[in-house]
Amino acid sequence: MTKSPRVKYITYYEDSESLPGKRTAVWELDKANHRNIVRSPVLMRELWLEMWHDIHPDKQSKFVTKATRGPLRDEDCYWDYGKARCAWPEHCEYRYVFGDVHLGQSCRLKNSSADLLLHYV
Repeated sequence: MTKSPRVKYITYYEDSESLPGKRTAVWELDKANHRNIVRSPVLMRELWLEMWHDIHPDKQSKFVTKATRGPLRDEDCYWDYGKARCAWPEHCEYRYVFGDVHLGQSCRLKNSSADLLLHYV
């Protein structure tokens, strides 16, 4: 795989099996200023979800894998140009609202955030 010099890549690694009872999540954002990394909406969203899961009284699992995570806000939905549809089709749909400038702005959540948060418990 060759990386495009104009694209920011996010590398995410999680491990909950190496040390029993412990878990590790590592984020690396290419081409990101490390002092301002906490301003990344993606990083803050994932951090918030992890904290929300950890303190939730009804949680059923110790660790929420990345495979089960989906968008929670309209801003998390985006247009997949390769497939000519909104990414996350099980969660997002194309719904144009006057003022949308590009296709990605017209991708919106199908369900409310409250329903989607239940997948993280």
